[in-house]
Amino acid sequence: MSRIELIPAYLIHRRDYRDTSLLLELFSPTEGRFPAIAQGAKSGRSSRAILLQPFAPLRVSLRGRGEVKRLTEVELDGHPLSLQGERVYCGFYINELLMRLIERGDPYPLLYDCYGENLARLASDEPADQCLREFELQLLAELGYGLLLNYTADTNKLIESDLLYEYHLEQGPVLSLSGQSELKIHGRTLICLHNREPLDKLGMREAKRLMRRILAHYLGDRPLKSRELFQPIIRA
Repeated sequence: MSRIELIPAYLIHRRDYRDTSLLLELFSPTEGRFPAIAQGAKSGRSSRAILLQPFAPLRVSLRGRGEVKRLTEVELDGHPLSLQGERVYCGFYINELLMRLIERGDPYPLLYDCYGENLARLASDEPADQCLREFELQLLAELGYGLLLNYTADTNKLIESDLLYEYHLEQGPVLSLSGQSELKIHGRTLICLHNREPLDKLGMREAKRLMRRILAHYLGDRPLKSRELFQPIIRA
């Protein structure tokens, strides 16, 4: 029987399992994304039920031979992060991206660090859109789908801030010569994304449209549940 002792992890998804237990999806720098069963944790009297919440840095111990391990110990590894208002949905959004785009069992230590840093930024007064765009870029880079943002895809010329470009999926930006493309984006937006620099209002809109289209390419036809939950908040 394999034993894993008090490794750092975040809970990114949970659902009821049988009468009293929870089926968890955890994200760790060494184990990647992996499932675990928390027996008896569904009870409101269980200390595990209190600890097993999203956005809380944890230490977990596990036992078991198969893919789905049994959670034997859990403790806080720092202070839980308090996300307020729409930022709660932003946290659910990045959790869902991890659930949908990374395979179980593949470790991503740099992405794990980026995840924790972005949760902390979402819990601060930093612009939420800036945090999300930078996490999306890091996620795609870790998966081997990193975006070309500083050179043109066809001529290998440096992006110029005052020019307008079209972004071609799985290729990169090319100088815009027509009015047909829906993925038009200013050079200054591409440069800010490449350098992880703050975006202005126009840049925020362009970057959001670009990243939504690119992520949809990899996510497929099934819509993100977190985005559906967020829509009533946006319209309110």
